[in-house]
Amino acid sequence: MRIVFFGEDSFSAVVLESLILAKHKLVAVFCPYHKNNIHTRLKLVCERNEISFKRVPDINSEDVQNLLEHLNLDLIVVCHFQKILKKNIIDIPKLGCVNLHPSLLPNYRGMAPQHWPIINGDNETGVTVHFINEGVDTGDIVLQKKIPIDLDTYVSDLQKNMLSVYRTIMKESIDLISKKDFFFIKQNHLVGSYYGRLKESHCIIDINKGYIEAYNLIRGISMPYYGAKFGDFRIWKASIAEKKMNYQIQQEFTTNGIYFDSKWGDFIKFADGSLIIEKYSNI
Repeated sequence: MRIVFFGEDSFSAVVLESLILAKHKLVAVFCPYHKNNIHTRLKLVCERNEISFKRVPDINSEDVQNLLEHLNLDLIVVCHFQKILKKNIIDIPKLGCVNLHPSLLPNYRGMAPQHWPIINGDNETGVTVHFINEGVDTGDIVLQKKIPIDLDTYVSDLQKNMLSVYRTIMKESIDLISKKDFFFIKQNHLVGSYYGRLKESHCIIDINKGYIEAYNLIRGISMPYYGAKFGDFRIWKASIAEKKMNYQIQQEFTTNGIYFDSKWGDFIKFADGSLIIEKYSNI
């Protein structure tokens, strides 16, 4: 197929490489402008494979539209691309536009879908490839793959597991799209959920809530992201205190809060349990 790829980071570069290995014709790669070097790996993949790489200020502009209209495209593939495509772009490819979204749609539409399932204590998430329409992650679903979330899964662990799916799911989705008798899953009757961008205000541990909620927050926003904030500290890694240790902490310390260099080590005491701090930093 003749494909134009929209991406902007190392995750999208993995998907691009999978399409190159599948011998699709990558006509061009478009990337938005950001004040960072997040696009570096994507650009290197393009240079190694002699694919046109374009950074554009407005993906929905008339200039981009005119360029795409002259490329005789079968498909636009989108991955980790934080811009909403408008109808003038969506309607150009013969087979439409498809997007890779790192959640099990219709759940976790919108931003930060790799973080929120851990923060919310879910035991699974996944990756979805879906057609793009004028909504936000609401188009017909092509393919989904589930990924378990264990109690000790941190966001970096989940992303590694997702990358293994990224290496195959878009290729498999395009194979399905090429079959005329394949039926896609409609989302218009599915309620789902929507989340916005992860903000630092979301990252504060509330001592008045349970230790499990704090533990999930720590796992969901740990390195390389904000880190969970408690007072003047960032908590990067923690574990749940075993039953006997938690009982002793609860008996000896009457006030909920953070404690360092006690005979039990470093920990945060909550009303319903305790977390052992394994890695932290000062703010």
